[in-house]
Amino acid sequence: QKLPFSKKKLPKKVVLSYVLDYVIIVVFIAAFYALDAVEPYHQHFALQNYTLQYPYAVKERVPVLDLCIIAVLAPAIVIAIYTLLIDGLFSHQPPVGVPGGSRRKLAGRYRMKDRLWELNCGILGLLLSVGAAFTITGTLKNAVGKPRPDLIDRCQPVAGAMDPVPYGLSNHSICTQTDNAILKDGFRSFPSGHSSTAFGGLYYLSIYLAAKMHLLDSRGEVWKSFIILVPTLAAALVAASRIMDARHHPFDVISGSLIGILTAWGSYRQYFPPVSETWRKGRAYPIRSWGKEPVPPEPLGRTDEGVEPLRGPLKTINEDRPLSEVVVPPGSSDSRAPSGGNVFRQQISNTQRHRQLAEHAYSNAAGTPSSVYTSDLNRAPSSTYTSNLPASNPFTIPRRRVRGDGYTSSSSEDEH
Repeated sequence: QKLPFSKKKLPKKVVLSYVLDYVIIVVFIAAFYALDAVEPYHQHFALQNYTLQYPYAVKERVPVLDLCIIAVLAPAIVIAIYTLLIDGLFSHQPPVGVPGGSRRKLAGRYRMKDRLWELNCGILGLLLSVGAAFTITGTLKNAVGKPRPDLIDRCQPVAGAMDPVPYGLSNHSICTQTDNAILKDGFRSFPSGHSSTAFGGLYYLSIYLAAKMHLLDSRGEVWKSFIILVPTLAAALVAASRIMDARHHPFDVISGSLIGILTAWGSYRQYFPPVSETWRKGRAYPIRSWGKEPVPPEPLGRTDEGVEPLRGPLKTINEDRPLSEVVVPPGSSDSRAPSGGNVFRQQISNTQRHRQLAEHAYSNAAGTPSSVYTSDLNRAPSSTYTSNLPASNPFTIPRRRVRGDGYTSSSSEDEH
């Protein structure tokens, strides 16, 4: 089988495409530091605005270094442990590529080459999510220049400073702060960088675990939900700490969190299928193919196993003479629906046949002469409803069910 990390070399275009992904991530991080050095826009503010008069917290609850450990390093470690040790360990299917289908102890279903490919895609998605959140947040911070809740304490206005009358606003020229970094950072409230970074890394981990643990497999295992919600809860606590430190307004925290959620979802979908497709078991997309027409996925069918229409036994005219033995009179039409057809049409047809047979028996017993009236009675009545019914019930047409997860081979296979 053609796998990465094997002796068979991959095409240069494929290798360069993944190298380019890492280069883009590095560019995102470099852009963040470049934007941090840019002087932000300074919005005007009111000295009497009580939402800007919070004290400046010298020591943050979650410093930047701790944020990187929580939102980047910790998810990367969890992804590595789950991918290399846990993924596929409890699968009921034999490992891929094992002769005779024997199971290797403590090896799970997937080979180490498969696990390395999953690890590569998982780390790529994580770094892309955090890097995109960095860049988007830094750009908006400098462009908007919204004052932080502790701006006035950072600014340290000149003694006796007042807003211009009657409804004027002050600007940063009245500030006496000697540390320009503290003052400059005071105009970067929107959106929250801690919130976007925390959700960009930890919410990505929640999505990753939700797919790997088959959260949406219709089994309703609550313990999986608790495990998956732990990273998201940690991200929410980091975001809440920014309000407690008076570094951001609530709206800034919510906006930053939404940015992190969007970057996490978009980055995950670059390398992994949707979480709702549980039959894929959260495994990464195969290696990219260049110069080849993409192969469409095999169409999925649906079958209703164990679900049959409610059909009662055919009624009889009397107990001694079943309906199947009754001779249908000439001129009448047998409109029984075929087996597996529409049950309602079959019931209507049976009722009409019973009526025809009863009228025919009454006519023969009474010895009435043939007439237009009796011939009309013997003629099968026409029903607009039955003529408009389909020949068969579309919901009972058996369809082929695609068995298996569609990933019977390695997710790291190269189709070249």
